[in-house]
Formats: sequence, structure tokens, C-alpha cells
Amino acid sequence: MELQSNVFDVWVFRRTPSRSVEYLLLHTSQEKADRWFNGGRFWQVASDITKPSERIVPAIARRLREFGLEPKSVWAAEHVYTIYNRRFDCIQIIAVYAAEVSAEGVELSPAEHAEYRWCTYEEAHDLVTYRGLKDGLRSTKEYVTGPVSPPRELQLL
Repeated sequence: MELQSNVFDVWVFRRTPSRSVEYLLLHTSQEKADRWFNGGRFWQVASDITKPSERIVPAIARRLREFGLEPKSVWAAEHVYTIYNRRFDCIQIIAVYAAEVSAEGVELSPAEHAEYRWCTYEEAHDLVTYRGLKDGLRSTKEYVTGPVSPPRELQLL
């Protein structure tokens, strides 16, 4: 079985006028769910793989542009997790990042995602079902979105 270590999750967030933080969640389309997940739909975050010799910040920016988003900042969220991905029939080691954006709207590919939602930490934590996503969100809050001054050494852009 193949081991992929070039996979990443991005917890996209924005700050509201009151300075609270909202996280972007994407709901899988029924088409994607039927094709890969026995019809089970779930909430997830933006994710992708880095291309050969591609660095992480350009890879994150590339992925976010697919949603009509531009990162203002990118952070290492200090979390990595491992899963079996049935869609690709491989083991994946997924590094977690956070990216701040200022956009309201999100462009979706109907074959992949049916809807999106901006959520508080509590809402996002309740909506995601997978441990890796829950742990990645906790780490994002602990290191990036929670502190008044996140550690500068974790900022990549």
C-alpha cells in the first residue's frame, strides 16, 4: 500500500468586524459521497496534495484560489495526523495549516462540495466528524487563532 506524505489540510478562517474568528467548512456533494464514501456526506476543510517540488505556501494558495479565496497569511498549525484514505486506497500523513482570508463568498465545484458554511469554533468542532479534523481545529485555535499574538515562527506567509 502506498504512503503519501504530501497531503495537507487548511483550516481557512476569517475575522469578523467584532474580531471573532469564523472557520470555513465545506459539505461534500452527494455525487462525491456516492462515488467514494458509500453515500455518506460530511463536513470537511480545504485539502490537497503538493505537486512534485512544490512548496507548501504556493500549494495552499493554489488550492484556495480554486475556492475564489486569497490567503492574507498562512500558518503552520502544529498538527499532523495519519489516515487510511479509501478514495485513493492509501495511507496519508496529513499536515495541518491555517490560512486567514477576508472574503465573504466561496466558489464551489458542484462535483466536490454542495455547500459551505462559516462557523464559530464550537460549531465547526460539532460539525466535523473525524478525529483528525477535530484535532487539527483544536491545534489551529491553540496556536494560531486563539492567541492575541500567535508565535511569529509559525507564520509562513
